[in-house]
Amino acid sequence: MTTDQQRTGTVFDIGYQSYEGTREGRGLAWKTLVIDGVKNGMGIGRGGWAKFLPWLVLSPTILTGLVFAAIAAFFEQLGFDVEDTEGGLPLDLPGHLELTAVISFMILIFAAFIGPELVCPDRRNRVIHLYLVRPITLFDYLGARWCALFLLLFAASTLPHITYWVGLLFGVGDALGHAQDNWLDIPRFIGYSLVFATFTTAVSIAISSITDRRMIATLIIIGIMMIASIAPGIISIFNPSDSVMELLNLIGLIDLSSTIVPSIFFDTYSENYDLNIAIPIAWMVFLTVGSIAATWRFYQGQR
Repeated sequence: MTTDQQRTGTVFDIGYQSYEGTREGRGLAWKTLVIDGVKNGMGIGRGGWAKFLPWLVLSPTILTGLVFAAIAAFFEQLGFDVEDTEGGLPLDLPGHLELTAVISFMILIFAAFIGPELVCPDRRNRVIHLYLVRPITLFDYLGARWCALFLLLFAASTLPHITYWVGLLFGVGDALGHAQDNWLDIPRFIGYSLVFATFTTAVSIAISSITDRRMIATLIIIGIMMIASIAPGIISIFNPSDSVMELLNLIGLIDLSSTIVPSIFFDTYSENYDLNIAIPIAWMVFLTVGSIAATWRFYQGQR
């Protein structure tokens, strides 16, 4: 091409315009990821099995609350007084502490399936770096996924108690008197649900972060729960002292979350355990914080 020749071309206006709308920033990113996590966890927008599995696990927990309330209503119809007396129902009717022991295991299984669902596909499909472009950061991504699972587990833990508490209002003769006498149960089971959901979320996300295969992560979570719960029973064969056995029982994640910690909230810990109450509390905090720290460290190394 000589210097006298000029380059020619055509400029096409295809309608590109600068964005002039509201810039939502990180807040909208958090909201979107949390909502997406909740939908994924409950199978919304996915196949039939993905929709069926969460309710397969959660339905028994809610039904348990209804069954407990129906038992109270049945005894009321027979003429028995089912009002709470000094924190416990007469006739050995189940209370919120017993309800917690029944539903906790099912919710742990729920967490074993849903936790991997929220983080493993992102790593397997290699889309995390797409999330981490501005304005999303690693903290935003992990925090939103963590909050999504926390909300699901908190709802799963709280709804059976609410169902039971409200159901008892219809099962007893004096609903107002029952509500006045037992209103403290509400902050107790809400407080326990907050702790339980925080602990279970932290452990589930931490274990799920070590693999990008959902089923493998689920099996690892269930396996760890089972082995940790069986271990104290195996060690008891060697007849350790009672104090040592109480320490060993803290290893069992199922017993820790379904019996030991609930007894703290429902004021029955001192009746059943001689171990200083600060020890299980410190152990629960250590496991929760350690799981969160391990998750953060792993994802930082994957960036």
